[in-house]
Amino acid sequence: MPERSEPSSPEQIAYRVLLDASNNGEALLSVARIVFCGLILVRYLLLGGIHAEGGVPAALVELPVLGICMAVSAGSGWAARRRLFGPWLLVASAVLDAVFAHASLLSTMAWHGPQYTGLLRMPDPAASVSVVFITALRLSPRAAWAGTLATLLLLGGLVALDLHLNARFVTYGLSEVALLVIVIGSAGVVSIVTCDVARRIVLRAGRESARVERTRRNLDLLLREHHDVRTLLSSARLRAELLVRDPGGPTSSRYAQAIVQDLRELGDFVSSVKSRAQGELAMIDEAEGVDVGAALHHAAQVVRARFSHVHILVEAEAQASPLRARIVGGERGLAHVVTNLLVNACEGDGQQGARTVRVRVRPGSSPAHLLLSVSDDGPGFHAGLLEGARLLGGTTKRDGSGLGMLLVGGLVEASGGSLRATNPPEGGACVEVLLLTDA
Repeated sequence: MPERSEPSSPEQIAYRVLLDASNNGEALLSVARIVFCGLILVRYLLLGGIHAEGGVPAALVELPVLGICMAVSAGSGWAARRRLFGPWLLVASAVLDAVFAHASLLSTMAWHGPQYTGLLRMPDPAASVSVVFITALRLSPRAAWAGTLATLLLLGGLVALDLHLNARFVTYGLSEVALLVIVIGSAGVVSIVTCDVARRIVLRAGRESARVERTRRNLDLLLREHHDVRTLLSSARLRAELLVRDPGGPTSSRYAQAIVQDLRELGDFVSSVKSRAQGELAMIDEAEGVDVGAALHHAAQVVRARFSHVHILVEAEAQASPLRARIVGGERGLAHVVTNLLVNACEGDGQQGARTVRVRVRPGSSPAHLLLSVSDDGPGFHAGLLEGARLLGGTTKRDGSGLGMLLVGGLVEASGGSLRATNPPEGGACVEVLLLTDA
């Protein structure tokens, strides 16, 4: 029966965890933006509302800006709670923060009383620093960069406009402007670094969580198969007892053959459990650099001992230095991948196996990758096991589960690589594994 395929790789799950965290940060910022607009509105009313400096014209600028800001904040909060914010929407939101914060200063600069001493002498520019700092909650260095640059540009434009309109009131000079630029730039650097560090922590936590959950799920499946082991042992024990009771009877030969078959199936099952458990243990480990050529030769020797009738060829392009790749689980992880691919090639579809299996390793299309391929002259992949070049969870073997290849694919993806399976026109099957080099 086909096994269900894994819904996502650890990298995809970690990215979803990061997006969830970024959306949580955006939802919190939406609330903060609404509170900020509410405080500005309260201050506006306490200063006299339409009866304060600027009167109705100032109100026509101030109130629409606050209304739009609160409406947009409510909408972004709703979208963030439904996890709709992606990388570019986070950038757009960071820019909007800067726009709203500085748009709220327009009325102060355009309509003011005789006590006005310039935009930078008011407490309002503190909002510029705050806008940059809170960008870190989005866990997006790109959004932090955008928010910082937008803040600097908008503040520079407002200062230039202030110096033009209110030259006789302004008491600050270029030194104060430079100091504020330095403060905002420093806040931006802190936000960008904080975003990057937090992003790495969240991605790492997401990957580890995905690996642990995947391991727990698959090990739970292995434990459920304990029933199959007990059935085989019970059958072998019963037949052995019958053989002991009647060692020379007419059915003793049949009992002995049945015991041998039970033990053979039990041995195959234990080997399968060992292989799958090794794959799960490798998934928990960190990515390490491995000498690919040495790992291939070692795996080929192990498989040759089991399939002596299959001609297994290992081919590697001559290089000045050994080809090395990074893979989760290090040598154990790569050995698990190669061994599974070789065994699958030798077994074929369970009825017909390969006579010749070729393993090749060579540099990939870019210096950051290398390509490992396993091809054979067997029956190829069954049509129901392939979706394009992606392996589905399933098997055509009587005692197979299809889980082994799913673990191989998951391990490769967790290492930052990819796995591609095809049936070449000349026949047989081919699996290509793209791995990151250990540069």
